[in-house]
Amino acid sequence: MIESAIYRGTVFHQRFKPTQHKFDYDIYLFWLKLSGNELETLDSTLSHFSTSKRARARFKRSDYLGDKDVPLAQAVLQKMQSLNNNVALEGDVFMLGQIRMWGLYFSPVNFYYLRDDQGTFTHLLAEVSNTPWNERHHYLVDLKTQAHTEKAFHVSPFNPMDMTYHWRISQPSHTLSLAMDCVRDDKEFSAGINLQKFKLDEANLSNAMKRIPSMTIKTMAGIYWQALKLFLKRTPLYSHPEKSQEQ
Repeated sequence: MIESAIYRGTVFHQRFKPTQHKFDYDIYLFWLKLSGNELETLDSTLSHFSTSKRARARFKRSDYLGDKDVPLAQAVLQKMQSLNNNVALEGDVFMLGQIRMWGLYFSPVNFYYLRDDQGTFTHLLAEVSNTPWNERHHYLVDLKTQAHTEKAFHVSPFNPMDMTYHWRISQPSHTLSLAMDCVRDDKEFSAGINLQKFKLDEANLSNAMKRIPSMTIKTMAGIYWQALKLFLKRTPLYSHPEKSQEQ
C-alpha cells in the first residue's frame, strides 16, 4: 500500500507585537515515504512525477539535507542522531515538504517525521532555510514531550534571535496540524499549517497543480509581499547576526 500522499490546506502567520499582522494562504505539500522503495514506485506509476528526470513534479535528492549520494532517509536518521546526543533513532522516515515544480525549487522549511514500529510518530526534524542567505539549520523535536527549543538560526529580519520556539504538533493522519509560537516575555509570533490528506494519484496531483500551478513561485512571492507589508508598517528590523554554520 502506498503511504505517500498530498496534504492540502492552509498556512498561517500571525504577528502579535510590536506590529500586528496576519495572513493565510492555500497550500499543498507532498507527504513522501522516504524509507523503502516507495519513491521508485511513484516514479514508475505517476506520469507527472519523477525522481530521476525532468517532470512537472520532481523529487530531486540534492535539494535536501546531506550528501546527495546518501539516501535521504539515511541522511535524516544521521542528522537526528547528531542532534540527539549521538543516540541513534530508528524507524520509517517521511517527508512533508515541497518538491520541484516545473523545474523550480524553493522551500523555507521541510519536515521529516520518524515513525516507530508501533505506528507512532516519535520525532520531527525541521529543516529550515533562509532567504536570501541560502543557509540551513535543523531542529529536532521529540513529539512525546514537544519541548521548547531555543532559536538558533536567523530567518526573518522581523524576528530577533533571543526567542524560544514552542511547538504544537499533531500525529499525522487524515489531517495534520503543526504550529510554532515564537516567545520572548510573551508570544510575539505564531506560524503553522492545517492540512487534509489526499491520495497521491494522477487525479489529485493534476488537481493540485491546476489549483496552484507552482507552489515554488507562490511561496517565494508570498514571502517578499508580506515582508513589504511589514516594512510599510514600520516593523522593527533585525540584521543577520553572523554567517551561520549549517547544523
